[in-house]
Amino acid sequence: MSTHKTTVDEKVVLDFLQENFSNQISNFEVIVGGEGSQAYSFNVLADQYVIRINKHWTRGFKKDEYAFTHFVSPSLPIPKVIKIGKINENLRFCISQKVGGKILNEFSSGELVPLLPQLFQVLDTIHTIDISQTTGYGKWDAEGVGEKTSWKEYILSVDTFAKGEDGKPSLFETTFLEKDFWDKTYTRLADLVKYCPKERFLVHGDYGFNNVLSDGNKITGVIDWEGSIYGDFLFDIAWLSFWSYNLDYQNLYLEYSKNKGVEIQNFNERMLCYKLHIGLGSCSFFAYSGQEEKYRKAKDAIEKLLNLN
Repeated sequence: MSTHKTTVDEKVVLDFLQENFSNQISNFEVIVGGEGSQAYSFNVLADQYVIRINKHWTRGFKKDEYAFTHFVSPSLPIPKVIKIGKINENLRFCISQKVGGKILNEFSSGELVPLLPQLFQVLDTIHTIDISQTTGYGKWDAEGVGEKTSWKEYILSVDTFAKGEDGKPSLFETTFLEKDFWDKTYTRLADLVKYCPKERFLVHGDYGFNNVLSDGNKITGVIDWEGSIYGDFLFDIAWLSFWSYNLDYQNLYLEYSKNKGVEIQNFNERMLCYKLHIGLGSCSFFAYSGQEEKYRKAKDAIEKLLNLN
């Protein structure tokens, strides 16, 4: 079980909603999933909402609010954030409108295939949003400011957390994170950053799976913008490819791009670089949060990539 995941008594949340949002709450249900927040869906008369509770911070909630304000369009459905605040000194909340449909993880591979063109089209919409009035690379904050000065700096910074920040001991000392494996992978990643472009695109950073919803015919919602970054648009494809065990998103997207007449330079090198970054970041998070089974799966995926390349 994750030590990072927020746990909260359902009664605390329901009582809070009834006292501070509406006394006509119905269909209050837990939403399974997520690595940080605990979410619940509920109705107020005919309106449907989601409340997320987080014990760590509100930054992801504020990025969702920023995303709705700056990115939403008919071709990019993002739920509206209604309210952000505190339940108490330890718990933060975000209430947003609930979108229809179900997460992609609940579809079979056969059901997903007809949705793939639209899944990529929504990514095209994200990647073509004008971010010229913003600055920086990597993760951006609630004002849309990126935290790094270059894309290369962001990609290489994946080792910062594992090695310990601000005098803290490294995860190699305090968890099951393996240094030899890490160093071997990081060396390969560092060799690949020379293929990464400098152009800035808006990147969702956690696209698909639990964060894209569909009614089976169309994409109905793109949620959870906490991991969104500025950088190479291929990062979103690498995320899909790294975590999918059933669909070959890498080659499916390459075919999709070729059919549009788009040639992507250094495609394989960039994809491998970002998959290694994603894998290392995931390994450090799973080690930090005590999720050894997930750590082993991510490590196995990385080692398979290294053996194939």
